[in-house]
Amino acid sequence: MAGKVLGQRERLDKVLANHGFGTRKEVKHLIHFGRVTLNGSVCRDDAVHVNLETDEICVDGKALEVKLNAYIMMNKPAGYVCASKDGLHETVFSLLGEELNRNYLGGSLQLVGRLDIDTEGLLIFTSDGALNHYITSPQNKIPKTYFVRLKDKILPGNEEGQQDDYVKKLSLGMHIEAEGNEGEADCLPAHLEWKTQDEACLTVYEGKYHEVKRLFKALGNEVIYLKRLKINGLTLDESLPKGSWRELTSEEYALLLDKKI
Repeated sequence: MAGKVLGQRERLDKVLANHGFGTRKEVKHLIHFGRVTLNGSVCRDDAVHVNLETDEICVDGKALEVKLNAYIMMNKPAGYVCASKDGLHETVFSLLGEELNRNYLGGSLQLVGRLDIDTEGLLIFTSDGALNHYITSPQNKIPKTYFVRLKDKILPGNEEGQQDDYVKKLSLGMHIEAEGNEGEADCLPAHLEWKTQDEACLTVYEGKYHEVKRLFKALGNEVIYLKRLKINGLTLDESLPKGSWRELTSEEYALLLDKKI
């Protein structure tokens, strides 16, 4: 999905440099040699400002699809860290193609939240800082849903340690103990839906460190498999193989914002 802003203008050399045509110096040569047209006419002015919404830019006769921002969905596999660099493990950025793993006119490509190295599922990348802030800001309480597999099976019922007891305690908000450099905390109410005796879907409304794992630890159990299924209204495309990615459609972008288009 190409994120454009109606009427936004940018320098031609900046647009081309941010779309992989070389450094600003290399792009200037490209323009000066007459290989770039603007709305059908050769343009040799690298400093001219173009309208990202309405102007047609062609390089060597091929029209350029101008992107202000990138919006990417990945089905994260286990074993990859959510960071741009790591000395010990492969990062999720290494799974992206070179054509997407770059800077954009809207900014550099960033992760929208993170997943633990052993956690799989829905991961979003974007260069849109406003979207990133909206999804990750605690006050917005954006729901994230996870599939959870537990070490110990839990029987149906409402007695202590049974399924209904888990549901009730999580729905009231729970206290979690400190872990690593993160202190103890009171978590917002969460929604738990049981699938089997040891599998469930949990929806949380914040992003505390290892929150899902710490919540079940507080209940006396252990998470042995974790996969994020959904962020706000956007559900992971299960047809995406692990480690694969694709750009969001306009409809999916609207679901991520929880807005109708």
